[in-house]
Amino acid sequence: MKFMYFFDTRLKRFTMYGKRMLHPARTGRYQEDISAIQEDDVNVWFYTKGNETIAIDSGHLDFKEARSRAKSIGIDTRKIKHVLLTHCDVDHCGGVDRNAKINLFPNADLYIGKGEEIYFDGAFCRMIKAGIPLMLPVRLKDYKTVNDGEILHFGDIKVEVIEVPGHTAGHVCYIIDDKILFSGDCLAVNMRGGYSLFDFFTQNPTLNKKSLEKLKAKVENSSVKVVCTGHSGIWDFTDKIFAHIDQSAKSTIGHPFDPTAPKSIRNPK
Repeated sequence: MKFMYFFDTRLKRFTMYGKRMLHPARTGRYQEDISAIQEDDVNVWFYTKGNETIAIDSGHLDFKEARSRAKSIGIDTRKIKHVLLTHCDVDHCGGVDRNAKINLFPNADLYIGKGEEIYFDGAFCRMIKAGIPLMLPVRLKDYKTVNDGEILHFGDIKVEVIEVPGHTAGHVCYIIDDKILFSGDCLAVNMRGGYSLFDFFTQNPTLNKKSLEKLKAKVENSSVKVVCTGHSGIWDFTDKIFAHIDQSAKSTIGHPFDPTAPKSIRNPK
């Protein structure tokens, strides 16, 4: 198993225990058109309109309960035709990795930001820790790239692509039907508002903050009403969402980012 998958599936829960950094939404339906499954510390989101359901991100590699959790909220992941990937980190693309034993969306077209391709040939590392370059192991069998400002249509569903590099080189957000922002991992949100995601996980924190300024300018005068994040759950869109984007989120056992977040990222549902 590649190191970043090993860290994600075996080690991360120990290094993050008690820090209360991440607080994903529980598995369930949150509005008529928005639903999610929780895979420990991350969410896989779904948007439904009429007879069409699309997914945003795919969760961890071989997460055993993913399909049954989706079924519990009325979604058959094998019928999903389109999966919008915000970025190619192992906890967001693991579910559709070409080497996965359990492909969560076996019949779906995959979409990912053009800038993420630099990771796929192993020529560009995801991050450097203790002087060691760490490579992203995710490989997608077939995928389509998307670019900033591109508009996609799936049936009656409209999707706008917003490039927000920083967390990863080609991270993108999606605005769906002009009302829901799926922000991936550029934002961490707590009761005080939104911050740039934790530096430890972010490739270029300075660039991420600059991208959040761009995203704020795009969204603040729009008709967006709801923000669905990768690790901080679902929030009504208010001025607080971008209140602290000049700062990086921080969390320690004594000073947790979100005191309401679970102590362990290993949650039952």
